[in-house]
Amino acid sequence: MPIALTILIVIFLIIALTYYLTVWSKAQLFGYFPDSIKTDRKVIALSFDDGPNPPYTNTLLEILKRHNVKATFFMPGQNIENFPDLVREIYNDGHVIGSHSYSHKFSNNYQSLTFEKEIKRGGEIVAKTIGRQPALYRPPWLFNQPFLLKNLKAHGLTPVSGFFSSNWEIWHASAERIAKDALRTVKPGRILIFHDGFDTKGGARTGSVGAIDIIIPELKKQGYEFLTVAELLGVKAYQENKEEIIGANLIRF
Repeated sequence: MPIALTILIVIFLIIALTYYLTVWSKAQLFGYFPDSIKTDRKVIALSFDDGPNPPYTNTLLEILKRHNVKATFFMPGQNIENFPDLVREIYNDGHVIGSHSYSHKFSNNYQSLTFEKEIKRGGEIVAKTIGRQPALYRPPWLFNQPFLLKNLKAHGLTPVSGFFSSNWEIWHASAERIAKDALRTVKPGRILIFHDGFDTKGGARTGSVGAIDIIIPELKKQGYEFLTVAELLGVKAYQENKEEIIGANLIRF
């Protein structure tokens, strides 16, 4: 085999392994990054990424209210800045607001070991908008590595993973398709991930939102109880003494 081809194959394998370990792996190699809890009790947590994104987030709120279900919303700071009134409506409805970075740019995952600016700015915008500092953080694309997870801890943030509702959601599949996949994914103690937006670009989420109206009644029939992520994991949804935590533990490079 030519040396050049061998080098290309090695580089590809290194990139593939790095991507697997930092994005797709369920093994918690770098620290606590929960996607579920171990329990026989029929409880699950619904979570939504990349909002708010009108009118889809508005419709989603109506569905959740009609079924009396509380969920957890992980929002990029830029989206919060664009739709602060909708964020406050989500919070006032009793749902939990978690941070989902500031800009939600994939390239940021490989430009900073600690993700410091994204973590700090995203949290500040949540606090400015709803008056409370988030204690939950979901990295975009579920990206994780040791320096990021340690810095989240330094900021008093619990990292949150989860199970994607459907591999077809990104392709804007129908509500029925997404619901079918999500119901297969459900198991006691799991955190389910849906999307009411797309990065910081918005976009159509009719299928994702419609799937929720199918999933909730079916899971209630099966005896499931819906919790927020904080309730499921047994952690705080919001921080109190953030300045003291950061002053004592902050990682700097």
